[in-house]
Amino acid sequence: MNQPHRTLPTDSDWVDVEAGTAARAIFTDEAIWQLEQERVFAKSWLFLAHETEIPQPGDYVTRQLSNDPVLVVRGDDGQVRAFHNSCSHRGTQVCRADAGNAKTFRCPYHGWVYGLDGKLKQAAYPPEIATLIGEVGDNLIPMAKVASYAGLVFGTWDPDAPSLDDYLGDSRFYIDLFANRSPAGMEVLGPPQRWVFKANWKLGALNFGADGPHAASVHGPITYLTLSVPQDVVVQQLMNSPAVVIGKGHSCIFLELPPEAPDYAGFAPELVPYYQQTLSAAQQRFMARGLTKVMTNFPNTSWVESSVRFDGKSPPIPFCNLRTWQPLGAQQTEVWNWLLIEKEAAEEFKQASYEIGIRTFSVGGTFDQDDAEAWAAINHGCRGTIGARYPVDFRGTRYYRDKPIADFHGPGTAYPSTYSEMSEFALLIHWQKLMRGEAAA
Repeated sequence: MNQPHRTLPTDSDWVDVEAGTAARAIFTDEAIWQLEQERVFAKSWLFLAHETEIPQPGDYVTRQLSNDPVLVVRGDDGQVRAFHNSCSHRGTQVCRADAGNAKTFRCPYHGWVYGLDGKLKQAAYPPEIATLIGEVGDNLIPMAKVASYAGLVFGTWDPDAPSLDDYLGDSRFYIDLFANRSPAGMEVLGPPQRWVFKANWKLGALNFGADGPHAASVHGPITYLTLSVPQDVVVQQLMNSPAVVIGKGHSCIFLELPPEAPDYAGFAPELVPYYQQTLSAAQQRFMARGLTKVMTNFPNTSWVESSVRFDGKSPPIPFCNLRTWQPLGAQQTEVWNWLLIEKEAAEEFKQASYEIGIRTFSVGGTFDQDDAEAWAAINHGCRGTIGARYPVDFRGTRYYRDKPIADFHGPGTAYPSTYSEMSEFALLIHWQKLMRGEAAA
């Protein structure tokens, strides 16, 4: 049963930092979702595309950023730009293909034509009307800023937003472990997969921000099978691996290899020298001892990488997964899902990594099916009249928040367990600050 629309005060205590709880309504209420569009999504830097998706002038992809369609295109000058995918005449979606190459974009309704730079080249007015009204039409609506880091293209609608580097901040140290770890860089394997689950977008962002205990609970046997690690060892590593509050809503966890495992276990030996050449000493330690790493860049860009196998005999194959959680409504989310691989990797290895990624984290992947079921169940438990009266629980933070790791070797504040709930709750704390207007995105 959906909750009715209502006007909400912007200083609502949706997240009780001291108590370690949050209102269930933040995952179900349409009025809160509507406010998020203005306070969070219209002001944050949002992931658009990987540069390898649009390598040549005229290459374009179309994307969905929350409830807005977006056109991302590389111009004749090599610059990547992003525009609201709607004609300035009547608002018709200008480009309806997922990807392609074009010299211009023509509105299918009245034939207005735009260049790769978004400028109007032709309007379908007869000459006498064009003369009468003077300047004809406007250009496509541009995103205020577009910038790249490590081949990742982000955009923001906010002209007053900080630079992308400032926005990402210390999370760049960890982004490098996924996307910037070899001299040639990463490339996208195939087009993004897309699917919808019936729950709030923040559940995905929190889960990847990250929730350690569910790996043993929700995924259970498939975790132990694919990681080829005994159940008690996985649980111990989850209990004793760091959860990192990076700042600005960004957060991550690193499930570490058991002590007896060799460095870079699960990674292709021929790629390890590239990591050692490209990454700092501190970053190399994370790569070398990482069994699984998971991160969310606020608000809705997430990462997961692990090395897995399904038959217990073949060597484990790593996959690197990048995704966005696009909110279609308070109780519905569309996932956009990419798989990345080092450009230097052999073609056979790229194919194997792609297949492992599809089998684990994708629309038909074993892990994503588990998660989607859990999130839908959260939605059912939170959305009703009685259920909405009660909070969701992050009280583990009350035990851990005064126990940071003193000698942690990466940026941010790390806590000694993925069970701490510190990293995921930090996302909600930052979310509330933005919703109240108490912090910049």
